[in-house]
Amino acid sequence: MSYPVAPRRLCLNECAKCSFLLVSLLLRESLTTHLGFEKSEKVVFSHNLYAGGQDKDDNPEECNVCVTNYDRGKRRPRTLPCGHTFCSLCLADMIKKSHLSCPSCRVEHKAKSPTQFPISYAMEAVIRKLKILQLTAASAPTPTEDLLLLQEKEENINNLISGLQKTLSQMKKYESQLLDWKCQHEDLQAKIDILTEQNKAALKLLEGELSILLYQQKKGEEGIKRLQAMQESLVSANTSHKTVSDLDDHDGCNVKTEEWIQNCQKIFPDVNTVHTSVKVRENTKRALEMITETPGDDGTAVSLGDSTSIMEKVNQLAPILNVENLRRLTDPMKALLESGKVVAIKEDGGRLRSSRISVQRGKLHLHTLLDQPTPVQDNTLEHDALADLIHPSSTLVFLDFGWAGSTRGRVYIRLRPETGLSKQFRLVCMGQRGPTYANTRVLGVWNKGTEFEMVGGGDYDYNDGQGGTPLLQGLTNRVEYRRPARAGIVRALHGPESNKSVQYCITTRDCVNRDWYWAFGHVESGLDVVQAVANHKCIKEVTVMDCGIVLPL
Repeated sequence: MSYPVAPRRLCLNECAKCSFLLVSLLLRESLTTHLGFEKSEKVVFSHNLYAGGQDKDDNPEECNVCVTNYDRGKRRPRTLPCGHTFCSLCLADMIKKSHLSCPSCRVEHKAKSPTQFPISYAMEAVIRKLKILQLTAASAPTPTEDLLLLQEKEENINNLISGLQKTLSQMKKYESQLLDWKCQHEDLQAKIDILTEQNKAALKLLEGELSILLYQQKKGEEGIKRLQAMQESLVSANTSHKTVSDLDDHDGCNVKTEEWIQNCQKIFPDVNTVHTSVKVRENTKRALEMITETPGDDGTAVSLGDSTSIMEKVNQLAPILNVENLRRLTDPMKALLESGKVVAIKEDGGRLRSSRISVQRGKLHLHTLLDQPTPVQDNTLEHDALADLIHPSSTLVFLDFGWAGSTRGRVYIRLRPETGLSKQFRLVCMGQRGPTYANTRVLGVWNKGTEFEMVGGGDYDYNDGQGGTPLLQGLTNRVEYRRPARAGIVRALHGPESNKSVQYCITTRDCVNRDWYWAFGHVESGLDVVQAVANHKCIKEVTVMDCGIVLPL
């Protein structure tokens, strides 16, 4: 077997195409030697390097006559005795013209049919191999494609992890909700059990009372019969001795009858039995009145819509936002409040106002009512329903002081007892009647540096000390407004009878052996904030940033 001698040029890229051409040449040399044909001229390979154009052997998978790829049908490759290969259709066409001359080397051949020339199975195998190499090269991803694929897979995994985490978070919230409902049912069941036991005890008392009553009734009926019989005997008596005897029996019967009547009047009714029955029946009726329908028997089809979140579906079936859940501060409710999307709304004369509800220090804070639009996505409660939760005897309000556009601290003020001044202060903190301490300036510091030092403000009218119109009329001075002069006392700056009684002041220091008048509350926490306000270099820039009331749980 011989090899190409001194080729003029070789491809240095080691590409699949040149590898195929080299294999084709070796195959041609092998066939020529094996079949005993005359060797053809050596072919020199060059990968598109000839100046005159592409070499004719650059595409060995094509027939050089029709320039069409070989196939396993009518264009199968067949090898001539000279060693050159052409498709069956081209050979048949040349035989029809009675002139079969090799298009490559011009050697004359004789044949009546293309089938006289052997099929080049080796060529077909090489072509198949080349196609596989071409497909493999085409389908092999580039480094950039590999990187993009890895990034896509990583992003897909991250999305799955995120989806799992969100679902698990929803399930955790649902678990908390289920546990809360379970506790509520257990509490209700315990109360129902108590009510059931009370009914059983009341029934037992009634049965005992009824038993005694029936016994006494029987004795009374027997007494009537005895008296009636005695009456008949007196009518029919015919001897004096008989009459005296009947009279003695009559007197004894009268005594027993009177004793029976007095005893019945004494023991009936049994106070404990009747009182217990009345109370238990009232409690049971009130409990039953709350049961308006059988669960799941209202005939209304429940539709969850297009919600995908577990808790969204739960909220559709059992809304979390209600006053009871708000007071109990369940975990789902706490999460809703912490998101800042719960507001209380109040409609007054066609004007809709709203106030935020927040959780701080584990306490519910109802912020002041303001004229501001309520976001559509927020969850709302009726402001009046929340105001009904407040205990007038002891309320806790708050003022947020700040300057330079930021809040510096919160002051909690306990109002006690419910006096005219304390009620008025609460109404302004809540903004229930319109005016509010929010966005009002601190008017000044009086007696600075002395034991009488105090910080004052509250002019919602003009913010300069000239306003502060009372919300409640008829306020007068009362003995309850007198308090020991301690630090943190909250009092009316101008007194209850002033036309500026809404203005307030807060003392910052103890004043020994003295009392303050017009006092209606004291600072429960945040006195340091008031002292910081008093020491601020520019008191006129200090404002009440926010205010409100703490709702009892």
